[in-house]
Amino acid sequence: MAIQKVNYNMVTLARESRGLTQSELAVELGVTQGKVSKIEQGLLSISDQMLIDLSSCLKYPQNFFFLTDAVCAHGINLHRKRAALTKKTLCKIDAHLNIRRIHLHKLLEELEITGEGIPEFPVNRTQTPEAIARKLRKEWDVPAGPIVNMTSLIEKAGGIVINCDFESHLIDGVSSRSNDLPPMIFVNKDISGDRFRFTLAHELGHLVMHSSPTPDMEDEADLFASEFLMPKKEIELSLRFVNLSKLAELKRYWKVSMAALLVRAGKVGAITSRQSQYLWMQLSKAGYRTKEPAQLDVARETPRLLSNIIDYHLSENHLSAEEVSELVGIHHQEFRRMYLEEQPSVRKVRRAIGVS
Repeated sequence: MAIQKVNYNMVTLARESRGLTQSELAVELGVTQGKVSKIEQGLLSISDQMLIDLSSCLKYPQNFFFLTDAVCAHGINLHRKRAALTKKTLCKIDAHLNIRRIHLHKLLEELEITGEGIPEFPVNRTQTPEAIARKLRKEWDVPAGPIVNMTSLIEKAGGIVINCDFESHLIDGVSSRSNDLPPMIFVNKDISGDRFRFTLAHELGHLVMHSSPTPDMEDEADLFASEFLMPKKEIELSLRFVNLSKLAELKRYWKVSMAALLVRAGKVGAITSRQSQYLWMQLSKAGYRTKEPAQLDVARETPRLLSNIIDYHLSENHLSAEEVSELVGIHHQEFRRMYLEEQPSVRKVRRAIGVS
Protein backbone atom coordinates (compact mmCIF):
# COMPACT_ATOMS: atom_id res chain seq x y z
CA MET A 1 0.00 0.00 0.00
CA ALA A 2 1.23 3.49 -0.76
CA ILE A 3 1.20 5.35 2.52
CA GLN A 4 0.86 8.71 0.80
CA LYS A 5 -2.59 7.68 -0.45
CA VAL A 6 -4.11 7.35 3.02
CA ASN A 7 -7.27 9.46 3.23
CA TYR A 8 -6.78 11.31 6.51
CA ASN A 9 -10.49 12.13 6.62
CA MET A 10 -11.17 8.43 7.02
CA VAL A 11 -9.15 8.39 10.24
CA THR A 12 -11.44 11.06 11.68
CA LEU A 13 -14.51 9.26 10.38
CA ALA A 14 -13.41 5.95 11.87
CA ARG A 15 -12.66 7.54 15.24
CA GLU A 16 -15.95 9.42 15.43
CA SER A 17 -17.94 6.35 14.35
CA ARG A 18 -16.53 4.50 17.38
CA GLY A 19 -17.53 7.35 19.68
CA LEU A 20 -13.95 8.28 20.59
CA THR A 21 -12.40 11.70 21.13
CA GLN A 22 -8.91 12.44 19.86
CA SER A 23 -7.62 12.14 23.43
CA GLU A 24 -9.28 8.75 23.91
CA LEU A 25 -7.84 7.44 20.65
CA ALA A 26 -4.41 8.79 21.62
CA VAL A 27 -4.52 6.75 24.83
CA GLU A 28 -5.44 3.63 22.84
CA LEU A 29 -2.55 4.24 20.44
CA GLY A 30 -0.07 5.24 23.13
CA VAL A 31 0.63 8.62 21.52
CA THR A 32 -0.20 12.24 22.31
CA GLN A 33 -3.48 13.92 21.41
CA GLY A 34 -1.46 16.39 19.37
CA LYS A 35 -0.14 13.60 17.18
CA VAL A 36 -3.66 12.30 16.51
CA SER A 37 -4.74 15.84 15.65
CA LYS A 38 -1.89 16.25 13.16
CA ILE A 39 -2.70 12.89 11.57
CA GLU A 40 -6.33 13.90 11.11
CA GLN A 41 -5.29 17.22 9.58
CA GLY A 42 -2.96 15.51 7.14
CA LEU A 43 0.07 17.20 8.70
CA LEU A 44 1.76 13.97 9.75
CA SER A 45 2.47 10.95 7.58
CA ILE A 46 1.18 7.58 8.72
CA SER A 47 3.76 4.85 9.10
CA ASP A 48 3.06 1.22 8.34
CA GLN A 49 2.94 0.49 12.06
CA MET A 50 0.62 3.42 12.78
CA LEU A 51 -1.75 2.17 10.07
CA ILE A 52 -1.75 -1.27 11.69
CA ASP A 53 -2.45 0.29 15.09
CA LEU A 54 -5.25 2.49 13.76
CA SER A 55 -6.84 -0.50 12.07
CA SER A 56 -6.66 -2.51 15.30
CA CYS A 57 -7.90 0.25 17.63
CA LEU A 58 -10.72 1.46 15.40
CA LYS A 59 -11.74 -2.01 14.14
CA TYR A 60 -11.66 -1.19 10.46
CA PRO A 61 -9.61 -3.07 7.84
CA GLN A 62 -6.62 -1.19 6.49
CA ASN A 63 -8.26 -0.64 3.09
CA PHE A 64 -10.92 1.49 4.82
CA PHE A 65 -8.34 4.23 5.37
CA PHE A 66 -7.53 4.33 1.64
CA LEU A 67 -11.11 4.96 0.49
CA THR A 68 -11.28 8.17 -1.51
CA ASP A 69 -14.99 8.96 -1.19
CA ALA A 70 -15.87 12.45 -0.01
CA VAL A 71 -16.94 12.84 3.61
CA CYS A 72 -19.95 15.06 4.31
CA ALA A 73 -19.52 17.81 6.89
CA HIS A 74 -21.38 17.58 10.20
CA GLY A 75 -24.88 19.00 10.06
CA ILE A 76 -25.49 18.15 6.40
CA ASN A 77 -27.99 15.48 7.47
CA LEU A 78 -31.46 16.43 8.67
CA HIS A 79 -32.51 14.67 11.87
CA ARG A 80 -35.76 13.83 13.62
CA LYS A 81 -34.30 13.92 17.13
CA ARG A 82 -34.99 15.00 20.70
CA ALA A 83 -33.24 17.94 22.29
CA ALA A 84 -31.56 15.72 24.90
CA LEU A 85 -29.35 14.10 22.25
CA THR A 86 -25.75 15.04 23.06
CA LYS A 87 -23.34 16.54 20.56
CA LYS A 88 -20.99 13.56 20.97
CA THR A 89 -23.76 11.05 20.21
CA LEU A 90 -24.92 13.07 17.23
CA CYS A 91 -21.34 13.24 15.96
CA LYS A 92 -21.09 9.43 16.20
CA ILE A 93 -24.37 9.00 14.33
CA ASP A 94 -23.27 11.42 11.60
CA ALA A 95 -20.05 9.44 11.19
CA HIS A 96 -21.96 6.15 10.91
CA LEU A 97 -24.23 7.65 8.28
CA ASN A 98 -21.25 8.99 6.36
CA ILE A 99 -19.89 5.46 6.30
CA ARG A 100 -23.26 4.08 5.18
CA ARG A 101 -23.26 6.68 2.42
CA ILE A 102 -19.81 5.53 1.30
CA HIS A 103 -21.04 1.93 1.32
CA LEU A 104 -23.98 2.85 -0.90
CA HIS A 105 -21.69 4.69 -3.28
CA LYS A 106 -19.59 1.53 -3.64
CA LEU A 107 -22.62 -0.75 -3.98
CA LEU A 108 -24.23 1.45 -6.64
CA GLU A 109 -21.18 1.94 -8.86
CA GLU A 110 -22.61 -0.36 -11.54
CA LEU A 111 -26.29 0.05 -10.71
CA GLU A 112 -28.81 2.77 -11.42
CA ILE A 113 -31.79 3.47 -9.19
CA THR A 114 -34.82 4.49 -11.21
CA GLY A 115 -38.05 6.01 -9.98
CA GLU A 116 -40.38 8.96 -10.18
CA GLY A 117 -37.97 11.02 -8.13
CA ILE A 118 -38.41 12.92 -4.89
CA PRO A 119 -39.00 16.53 -5.95
CA GLU A 120 -37.94 19.68 -4.14
CA PHE A 121 -40.65 22.16 -3.19
CA PRO A 122 -39.21 24.83 -0.87
CA VAL A 123 -41.50 26.35 1.76
CA ASN A 124 -42.50 29.96 1.09
CA ARG A 125 -45.35 32.35 1.82
CA THR A 126 -47.68 30.75 -0.69
CA GLN A 127 -46.45 27.18 -0.33
CA THR A 128 -47.01 25.90 3.21
CA PRO A 129 -45.87 22.45 4.40
CA GLU A 130 -49.49 21.24 4.25
CA ALA A 131 -49.90 22.55 0.68
CA ILE A 132 -46.66 20.84 -0.33
CA ALA A 133 -47.85 17.55 1.18
CA ARG A 134 -51.07 17.76 -0.83
CA LYS A 135 -49.09 18.67 -3.96
CA LEU A 136 -46.81 15.65 -3.55
CA ARG A 137 -49.71 13.26 -2.96
CA LYS A 138 -51.22 14.52 -6.20
CA GLU A 139 -47.93 14.33 -8.12
CA TRP A 140 -47.36 10.75 -6.96
CA ASP A 141 -51.01 9.78 -7.61
CA VAL A 142 -51.51 8.68 -4.01
CA PRO A 143 -55.11 7.42 -3.61
CA ALA A 144 -57.40 9.07 -1.09
CA GLY A 145 -57.32 7.67 2.43
CA PRO A 146 -54.48 6.10 4.39
CA ILE A 147 -51.16 5.45 2.70
CA VAL A 148 -50.91 1.67 2.46
CA ASN A 149 -47.12 1.48 2.67
CA MET A 150 -44.92 4.57 3.19
CA THR A 151 -41.72 2.62 2.57
CA SER A 152 -42.86 1.28 -0.80
CA LEU A 153 -44.03 4.73 -1.82
CA ILE A 154 -40.62 6.27 -1.13
CA GLU A 155 -38.72 3.38 -2.72
CA LYS A 156 -40.91 3.56 -5.82
CA ALA A 157 -39.78 7.18 -6.14
CA GLY A 158 -36.14 6.09 -5.97
CA GLY A 159 -35.45 6.86 -2.32
CA ILE A 160 -33.55 4.38 -0.17
CA VAL A 161 -34.89 3.53 3.30
CA ILE A 162 -32.32 2.03 5.68
CA ASN A 163 -32.87 0.53 9.12
CA CYS A 164 -30.08 1.64 11.46
CA ASP A 165 -28.95 0.97 15.00
CA PHE A 166 -28.52 4.50 16.35
CA GLU A 167 -27.70 3.14 19.81
CA SER A 168 -30.07 5.76 21.20
CA HIS A 169 -33.82 6.15 21.62
CA LEU A 170 -33.39 9.92 21.25
CA ILE A 171 -33.26 9.92 17.46
CA ASP A 172 -35.88 8.45 15.14
CA GLY A 173 -34.61 9.26 11.69
CA VAL A 174 -32.16 11.09 9.47
CA SER A 175 -32.49 12.12 5.84
CA SER A 176 -29.78 13.03 3.38
CA ARG A 177 -29.70 14.22 -0.20
CA SER A 178 -26.55 14.44 -2.32
CA ASN A 179 -25.69 14.79 -5.99
CA ASP A 180 -24.07 11.38 -6.37
CA LEU A 181 -26.60 9.20 -4.55
CA PRO A 182 -30.35 8.65 -4.38
CA PRO A 183 -32.17 10.41 -1.50
CA MET A 184 -31.67 8.42 1.70
CA ILE A 185 -33.74 8.04 4.86
CA PHE A 186 -32.12 6.28 7.83
CA VAL A 187 -34.61 5.07 10.46
CA ASN A 188 -34.04 3.84 14.01
CA LYS A 189 -34.57 0.08 13.89
CA ASP A 190 -36.08 0.05 17.39
CA ILE A 191 -39.07 2.36 16.91
CA SER A 192 -42.64 1.10 16.60
CA GLY A 193 -44.44 0.58 13.30
CA ASP A 194 -46.62 3.68 13.59
CA ARG A 195 -43.66 5.85 14.60
CA PHE A 196 -41.67 4.35 11.71
CA ARG A 197 -44.31 5.54 9.24
CA PHE A 198 -44.52 9.02 10.75
CA THR A 199 -40.72 9.29 10.80
CA LEU A 200 -40.58 8.37 7.10
CA ALA A 201 -43.17 11.04 6.31
CA HIS A 202 -41.29 13.57 8.47
CA GLU A 203 -37.97 12.83 6.75
CA LEU A 204 -39.65 12.87 3.36
CA GLY A 205 -40.80 16.37 4.26
CA HIS A 206 -37.19 17.36 4.91
CA LEU A 207 -36.06 15.94 1.57
CA VAL A 208 -38.81 17.75 -0.28
CA MET A 209 -38.77 21.10 1.56
CA HIS A 210 -35.31 21.67 3.06
CA SER A 211 -32.04 21.88 1.16
CA SER A 212 -30.34 23.16 4.33
CA PRO A 213 -31.25 23.44 8.05
CA THR A 214 -33.66 26.19 9.08
CA PRO A 215 -35.01 27.23 12.52
CA ASP A 216 -38.54 26.03 11.69
CA MET A 217 -37.70 22.87 9.76
CA GLU A 218 -38.76 20.37 12.45
CA ASP A 219 -42.19 21.94 12.89
CA GLU A 220 -42.56 22.19 9.11
CA ALA A 221 -41.63 18.53 8.64
CA ASP A 222 -44.21 17.53 11.27
CA LEU A 223 -46.90 19.60 9.53
CA PHE A 224 -45.98 18.00 6.21
CA ALA A 225 -46.03 14.49 7.70
CA SER A 226 -49.40 15.01 9.37
CA GLU A 227 -51.04 16.27 6.18
CA PHE A 228 -49.34 13.63 4.04
CA LEU A 229 -50.46 10.75 6.28
CA MET A 230 -53.76 12.25 7.48
CA PRO A 231 -55.10 14.78 4.94
CA LYS A 232 -57.28 17.35 6.68
CA LYS A 233 -60.01 17.14 4.05
CA GLU A 234 -60.36 13.39 4.61
CA ILE A 235 -59.89 13.06 8.36
CA GLU A 236 -61.40 16.20 9.91
CA LEU A 237 -64.96 14.92 10.26
CA SER A 238 -63.92 11.63 11.87
CA LEU A 239 -61.89 13.52 14.50
CA ARG A 240 -64.88 15.45 15.84
CA PHE A 241 -66.18 14.30 19.23
CA VAL A 242 -63.24 11.90 19.40
CA ASN A 243 -62.51 9.82 22.53
CA LEU A 244 -59.96 7.14 23.38
CA SER A 245 -62.05 4.40 21.81
CA LYS A 246 -62.45 6.38 18.62
CA LEU A 247 -58.71 7.16 18.56
CA ALA A 248 -58.04 3.41 18.74
CA GLU A 249 -60.37 2.77 15.78
CA LEU A 250 -58.74 5.54 13.76
CA LYS A 251 -55.27 4.20 14.54
CA ARG A 252 -56.20 0.87 12.95
CA TYR A 253 -57.42 2.68 9.84
CA TRP A 254 -54.81 5.42 9.35
CA LYS A 255 -51.87 3.42 10.78
CA VAL A 256 -50.54 6.29 12.87
CA SER A 257 -50.34 6.56 16.65
CA MET A 258 -53.23 7.63 18.87
CA ALA A 259 -51.02 10.52 19.98
CA ALA A 260 -50.48 11.66 16.38
CA LEU A 261 -54.22 11.51 15.78
CA LEU A 262 -54.89 13.57 18.88
CA VAL A 263 -52.36 16.19 17.80
CA ARG A 264 -54.01 16.22 14.38
CA ALA A 265 -57.46 16.69 15.91
CA GLY A 266 -56.22 19.82 17.65
CA LYS A 267 -54.40 21.18 14.59
CA VAL A 268 -57.38 20.86 12.25
CA GLY A 269 -59.74 22.37 14.84
CA ALA A 270 -61.85 19.24 15.26
CA ILE A 271 -61.69 19.54 19.05
CA THR A 272 -61.32 22.45 21.45
CA SER A 273 -58.22 23.08 23.53
CA ARG A 274 -60.16 21.96 26.63
CA GLN A 275 -61.15 18.69 24.94
CA SER A 276 -57.57 18.19 23.81
CA GLN A 277 -56.23 18.73 27.33
CA TYR A 278 -58.75 16.27 28.75
CA LEU A 279 -57.87 13.58 26.19
CA TRP A 280 -54.16 14.01 26.81
CA MET A 281 -54.86 13.46 30.51
CA GLN A 282 -56.82 10.32 29.62
CA LEU A 283 -53.95 9.05 27.47
CA SER A 284 -51.51 9.64 30.32
CA LYS A 285 -53.77 7.99 32.88
CA ALA A 286 -54.09 4.89 30.68
CA GLY A 287 -50.32 4.79 30.17
CA TYR A 288 -50.74 5.24 26.42
CA ARG A 289 -48.32 8.16 26.15
CA THR A 290 -45.54 5.70 26.95
CA LYS A 291 -46.89 2.60 25.26
CA GLU A 292 -50.11 2.35 23.28
CA PRO A 293 -52.14 -0.92 23.49
CA ALA A 294 -50.28 -3.88 21.96
CA GLN A 295 -53.39 -5.04 20.11
CA LEU A 296 -53.25 -1.78 18.15
CA ASP A 297 -49.64 -2.20 17.05
CA VAL A 298 -49.00 -1.21 13.45
CA ALA A 299 -46.90 -3.74 11.55
CA ARG A 300 -43.45 -2.37 10.84
CA GLU A 301 -42.83 -1.92 7.13
CA THR A 302 -39.84 -3.64 5.54
CA PRO A 303 -37.52 -1.72 3.21
CA ARG A 304 -36.70 -3.74 0.07
CA LEU A 305 -34.50 -1.59 -2.14
CA LEU A 306 -31.28 -1.88 -0.13
CA SER A 307 -31.84 -5.64 0.15
CA ASN A 308 -32.20 -5.82 -3.63
CA ILE A 309 -28.94 -3.91 -4.10
CA ILE A 310 -27.08 -6.34 -1.84
CA ASP A 311 -28.87 -9.29 -3.47
CA TYR A 312 -27.49 -8.13 -6.80
CA HIS A 313 -23.90 -8.34 -5.58
CA LEU A 314 -24.43 -11.70 -3.86
CA SER A 315 -26.35 -13.40 -6.66
CA GLU A 316 -25.84 -11.61 -9.97
CA ASN A 317 -22.21 -10.67 -9.34
CA HIS A 318 -21.60 -13.97 -7.51
CA LEU A 319 -19.66 -12.24 -4.75
CA SER A 320 -19.39 -13.74 -1.30
CA ALA A 321 -20.42 -11.70 1.73
CA GLU A 322 -16.71 -11.45 2.57
CA GLU A 323 -15.98 -9.96 -0.86
CA VAL A 324 -18.78 -7.41 -0.55
CA SER A 325 -17.43 -6.51 2.92
CA GLU A 326 -14.03 -5.85 1.38
CA LEU A 327 -15.63 -3.78 -1.38
CA VAL A 328 -17.19 -1.37 1.12
CA GLY A 329 -14.23 -1.39 3.50
CA ILE A 330 -15.50 -3.02 6.69
CA HIS A 331 -14.89 -6.32 8.46
CA HIS A 332 -17.18 -9.20 7.51
CA GLN A 333 -18.79 -9.47 10.95
CA GLU A 334 -19.77 -5.81 10.91
CA PHE A 335 -21.10 -6.14 7.37
CA ARG A 336 -23.26 -9.05 8.48
CA ARG A 337 -24.62 -7.07 11.43
CA MET A 338 -25.35 -3.97 9.35
CA TYR A 339 -26.72 -5.54 6.20
CA LEU A 340 -27.50 -9.25 6.45
CA GLU A 341 -28.96 -10.04 9.84
CA GLU A 342 -32.15 -7.97 9.51
CA GLN A 343 -32.73 -8.14 5.76
CA PRO A 344 -35.10 -11.08 5.07
CA SER A 345 -34.61 -11.10 1.30
CA VAL A 346 -30.83 -11.03 1.70
CA ARG A 347 -31.02 -13.98 4.09
CA LYS A 348 -33.01 -15.90 1.45
CA VAL A 349 -30.45 -15.21 -1.28
CA ARG A 350 -27.58 -15.93 1.11
CA ARG A 351 -28.97 -19.39 1.87
CA ALA A 352 -29.56 -20.07 -1.83
CA ILE A 353 -25.92 -19.40 -2.73
CA GLY A 354 -24.55 -21.06 0.37
CA VAL A 355 -23.29 -17.96 2.20
CA SER A 356 -23.33 -18.59 5.94
